Amino acid sequence: MTDKSAFTDDEWKALTEAPLLVTLALFASGEHGPISMVKEASASARTIAHPPAGGPAEELIAEIAKEAEGKEARHNARQHQVANLDQVIEASLADLGGAASALRKLPNDEAAQVAGWFVDIAKAVAAAAKTVTATEQETIDKISALFAIPSS
Repeated sequence: MTDKSAFTDDEWKALTEAPLLVTLALFASGEHGPISMVKEASASARTIAHPPAGGPAEELIAEIAKEAEGKEARHNARQHQVANLDQVIEASLADLGGAASALRKLPNDEAAQVAGWFVDIAKAVAAAAKTVTATEQETIDKISALFAIPSS
């Protein structure tokens, strides 16, 4: 089973920032008011804090989730804020490339499980509001493609 030691510091940082970057991309792509934002933030936090149990990457995901919830990861995510929402989405997706590259070091089953969890975070954020907008679905599709997970 793979753990943090399999990654360089930069790869690990990319993996631990990925849940927040996914959330940021979906926030930026959504059309929401204050209530929807709270629902989306709650869905993200819940999905990050309680990843699915079982599977070959369960312990690795738990390590990533623990650090993603940490203050340093939240602080690092702030640097991805830019001038407009389209730029936020594009910058977040571009920065997710580091996590996608890091996952290539893993056996296929572990990589698929971690990538699937990242996509689940995106889906949970989008589904937290009343409807999933076309822009949100497009962003989910881009995240799925980045991590090579078939969209559903």
